[in-house]
Amino acid sequence: MNTYLNLSGFVRRLASLLLVAGAPVFAFQSEGTVRIGLFESQTGTFAPFGLPGLWGSLIAIDEINAAGGVTIDSKKVRIVPTPAPNGYDAGSDSAQAILILKRMISDDKVLMVKGMSNSGTGVAIYNYLNELEKEGNPVVVHSSAVGAPGASQISKWGFRNTFSEVDIVGGVAAAAQKRTGAKTAAFFITKDNPYFPSIAEKAIIPALKSLGIEVKVMTEAVTSDRDFTRQVDEIRAARPDLVYVLATTLPAINFMKEAKRRGLAPKLFIGGISQLTVETLKAGADAVEGMVIAGSYDPASPAVGKFADEYKKRHTQDISLFAVNGHEAIYLVKDALEKSGIKNTPESLADDRRKFRDAFAKSSMTSVTGEKIGFNGDRETPKAGVHLVIKNGQFVAW
Repeated sequence: MNTYLNLSGFVRRLASLLLVAGAPVFAFQSEGTVRIGLFESQTGTFAPFGLPGLWGSLIAIDEINAAGGVTIDSKKVRIVPTPAPNGYDAGSDSAQAILILKRMISDDKVLMVKGMSNSGTGVAIYNYLNELEKEGNPVVVHSSAVGAPGASQISKWGFRNTFSEVDIVGGVAAAAQKRTGAKTAAFFITKDNPYFPSIAEKAIIPALKSLGIEVKVMTEAVTSDRDFTRQVDEIRAARPDLVYVLATTLPAINFMKEAKRRGLAPKLFIGGISQLTVETLKAGADAVEGMVIAGSYDPASPAVGKFADEYKKRHTQDISLFAVNGHEAIYLVKDALEKSGIKNTPESLADDRRKFRDAFAKSSMTSVTGEKIGFNGDRETPKAGVHLVIKNGQFVAW
């Protein structure tokens, strides 16, 4: 497992805040910059989603700046990640994330914020945006990782370009039944993350029922658990054809290893987007071989080649769905910046934030995957999706 998962999130966040305290203040348009706040989980449980999202965003920012930046009020300016160079470490605590957001709004004076690496924090932040709107101080917060169904509907200032499994889980279930003849299913769910119970209740279970697939057992855990003997034994006793693994990366890996040790061998394991990480492949090894997952693009597609090469050059690992989403997000921001009519001055900031929100809702771009990306009425970006399987330590089209 990468060493960043073992670092102290508190120490990293404290160091970030201390460094920022002495950082120079940029002067908006007169300085030739536009400020974009970044806060992703760079340590802890959600780092496998937050770091790729951050790194994909930073590559996009570098590309845009290298090409001359963005045109605002007839002037070319650079996008500046705030605080430079990597934003804040949001960790995994929702209360801490709200404090960071407050600082970005009042002290860092960012135009908008890109971040949030998990659904728990996302739901908390989106609810807090409603409070900010009542106070007359709203700001756009965009996520490339928050996946809880309906989360972006909480506030009109909340946006996301995550890949929603809601639109594809029915197809995955139907394909699984066609290939295996499945009649029964079971679930392993980490219940403390709102995304997983929600996606199961609102999308997967109805899809299974429509196919006549009976849910035999649902086992629960929390993200901090390390021993999954009980859950594996409960599922094994039910002898299901399909097993859904709905958990963040580390609990899912540990569950799959315990399943292998204890001989739990359904016809198919089906994971979620939280398994689309480098850590799943490396740490999961043969325990995750054959797991099927819905993703937003085919990793073998030539369209992603240039971005994948640059990402691997910088970070010595392959891209993931979260890296692609982070890259897409910044180009959506770029499109909105150039169409918003903002002035990008300290005096115009409040008005600029509103203008940016309106332009952002209409923004679009062509992803490195080749797919056209734009927001719908719920401020989400629907994507066609593909079915992937882990084969020989890689994600490949199923």
